[in-house]
Amino acid sequence: MKRKYHYLLGFIIIMFSYLGIFCFPNIMINSSINALLIFREKLFPSIFPFFVLSFLFINMGYPLILNKYFKDITRKIFHLSENTTFILLMSIISGFPSGAKYIAKDYSNNYITKEEGNQLLLFTHFANPLFVLGTCGILLNSKRLAYKILICQLLANIILGILVRPKNITTTKKKEVVFSTPSLISILPDAINEAMEVLIFMLGSITIFQFFTNCFLLFTNESVLFKTIFTGIMDLTSGINLVPTLSISIELKALLMLIFITFGSLSVHLQVINAIKNTNLSYTNFFIGRILESIIAIIIFLLF
Repeated sequence: MKRKYHYLLGFIIIMFSYLGIFCFPNIMINSSINALLIFREKLFPSIFPFFVLSFLFINMGYPLILNKYFKDITRKIFHLSENTTFILLMSIISGFPSGAKYIAKDYSNNYITKEEGNQLLLFTHFANPLFVLGTCGILLNSKRLAYKILICQLLANIILGILVRPKNITTTKKKEVVFSTPSLISILPDAINEAMEVLIFMLGSITIFQFFTNCFLLFTNESVLFKTIFTGIMDLTSGINLVPTLSISIELKALLMLIFITFGSLSVHLQVINAIKNTNLSYTNFFIGRILESIIAIIIFLLF
């Protein structure tokens, strides 16, 4: 019965999407153009280099060294095995959805357990530092608030990770990994291809959610605040771009940007679902993590 309703809902959404494209072709065109502009000016410059470098880093075998020297961070603070160290550090540096991507990859390679993967999904939702300091800083015209947003979401994830950690430290049986030490030049094309595959999916998800958002707002006559919040829930980058148009204090604008980032938007959630779709990891854990992270981040922001 549940499958039948899912099938019916999917059919309705697809039919309405077709109808929207035929009736309002300009909305689809404008949504695609806006998505491309966001991708070109905000996402690609800040994310592409990190994705390429992380692929090279993994395939050259450097995570084994990283795990060795930073294992106490994950073991003592989060009660996780040393194999999760690389995931945590790269999630902080690269930003979402890289955390889910590395979790799924390491779980598929048996470097981490299912329990560790589900726990990591709760608190490895870090925003790309370049995106926060660049995009948010420019839109707010305040480096101070950009750093505040970055620190608040970083601390929120760390606090959440401590709150949900298991009672005992997880121990994962070490897996012997033999790297053939490939040359940098030989794996660089693969690194670029894999990075572009993720980025193209991000572009597609942003375009789709921009289209849905614009179609919905076409039939509403709500306030600018409602439109901004709804857009941010659908796609955080689009929502963040609208925040400066609001007639509210700059502190509230920064807080709204922080909420968009910590929740992630449905566009980012779709990217995470895509990253873990070939595993039996739980999206529910990721979703619950975003709600809890948002609450913790708001409290930190208001206190400081």
